Amino acid sequence: MKDFFVSYNRADKQWAEWIAWTLEEAGYSVVIQAWDFRPGGNFVLDMQRAAAESQKTIAVLSESYLKSSYTQPEWAAAFANDPQSLERKLIPVRVKECKPEGLLRSIVYVDLVGLSQANAKQALLGSLEQRAKPEQSPAFPGIEVAPPAAPADSERVISEPKAFPSALSRVQQIKEKSLQQRLDSLASDYEALSKQRDFTTNAADQNAIERQLAAIAEDLDKVAAELDGLGKLT
Repeated sequence: MKDFFVSYNRADKQWAEWIAWTLEEAGYSVVIQAWDFRPGGNFVLDMQRAAAESQKTIAVLSESYLKSSYTQPEWAAAFANDPQSLERKLIPVRVKECKPEGLLRSIVYVDLVGLSQANAKQALLGSLEQRAKPEQSPAFPGIEVAPPAAPADSERVISEPKAFPSALSRVQQIKEKSLQQRLDSLASDYEALSKQRDFTTNAADQNAIERQLAAIAEDLDKVAAELDGLGKLT
């Protein structure tokens, strides 16, 4: 049994062949009409065998694909075998601007539109992994605070009397606490929107979320700058 059957419209043949080549180069086995359906064969039976004898179907999405009457049974067969996408039998790969509707709309697609060859290859192969965990540790999102240096054994630690907090210092403390709460709230909103963007397939919705994320990031920078300013005053 092959790993993938590449379903495409003839208008997207170059994309389909590039996808098939990239998959086989990475060690996967592939069935694709351009390479495997030979003269003298029965096209309909070849297509049926390709879909039935492949573990997953890759649908090369474009307006041509979505409007074609012949490609619909190909992705529909994979969908019928895994309607809840528990085994990810159907993996849509968007190669041109288009908007999947109906049942296809509910399935998250791999988006190669506008990517360079290197980034498209990374996105395609990365989508086949079970998890998208990065190879390196993510950057710490909080404020890094250096631990205090330990005194040498020979040094005497003499405690100094604590200064009585002035009215100005108390105001600064209150303001600092308020800014920190604002910073935490913005960070929480940013994280929630980022997760929502990862599960959004509609391009317009994705663009709207990106604008909201940019606005929140700008607010985060402003609040952080105000906190830094308070730190310099104290």
